Amino acid sequence: MNQLVSATFARNNFSDLLNLVVAEKKTVILLRKSQPQAAIVPYEEIEAREKNWQKEFNKLFSGAKTKFRQYLKANNIPAKGLTEEKVYEIINQAAGRY
Repeated sequence: MNQLVSATFARNNFSDLLNLVVAEKKTVILLRKSQPQAAIVPYEEIEAREKNWQKEFNKLFSGAKTKFRQYLKANNIPAKGLTEEKVYEIINQAAGRY
């Protein structure tokens, strides 16, 4: 369960809040005028989110590379020697940007 604390309380008790987050793996939500403004989150949670994001990105990117190769083949565009600029040009043309 998340713990809600005012920004003033957090400022005055930061060390204790940090210890709570680290030792008990709890998230602390900081409030200003009774509205959530920020959070102190266990670092392990940030690492887990980053790892999951990277995994999903790699999966999507792999699929995009496969589709791009299929597009090149279907349009008789040689993949060898393509520059980054040429890849962007091909993508923009395929997307109808110009």
